[in-house]
Amino acid sequence: MPHDESAAPLRSLNAAEWDHTYDRTVAGWDEEPPPVLGALLAAYAPPPARIVDVGCGLGTTARWLADRGYTVTACDFSTRAIEAARRRTPATAAVRYELLDATDPASPLHPFPVVLDRGVLHTCPTDGERRTFAAAMSRTCGPGGLWFHVGAAAVSEEDALNQSCGPSWTTEETFLDAVSPWFTVLTLHTADFGRRPGVTDWPARYAVLRRRAT
Repeated sequence: MPHDESAAPLRSLNAAEWDHTYDRTVAGWDEEPPPVLGALLAAYAPPPARIVDVGCGLGTTARWLADRGYTVTACDFSTRAIEAARRRTPATAAVRYELLDATDPASPLHPFPVVLDRGVLHTCPTDGERRTFAAAMSRTCGPGGLWFHVGAAAVSEEDALNQSCGPSWTTEETFLDAVSPWFTVLTLHTADFGRRPGVTDWPARYAVLRRRAT
């Protein structure tokens, strides 16, 4: 769907806007991942791997990972999200939360062997923002690291939609254009994002990517 040139420029929400979203909105997208993600992780990065959950939101996926034996660092730039995630996470869980923006080149995140973005890249509504995010994932992975991506998938160009408030649906070509400077795709297929009928059961792209050495 073409962008209306008379409208405000497309951009992703900033930290303050996400704080407002968490204050005023029930996070209907927040649920544990479906089994397809667990199967991919088990096949390519079985526990006890170290993994960073980028854009962790309320920590649901981070806790799900910890329950499966992963050692998890979870980060988000929304203060409200991190506060809520910490409240919801048992002190015994193998999850450490960090308030930071993973796309900031000065981010203190050290390279991890495994990076997960579930529903984060698809909040970037422009090619430039998607490339910026992919470059950040390359820094966070480090050479040889794995990036597990889950995000809204457009089946055709006619179905593609870039929007600021909600998932941006991208074609496979658009996705590959964003990630190819840094990553090699190991597997890519489409399955439901979540399991809530009419809420999160929309088509999502599941990709496992390896960070190139150079």
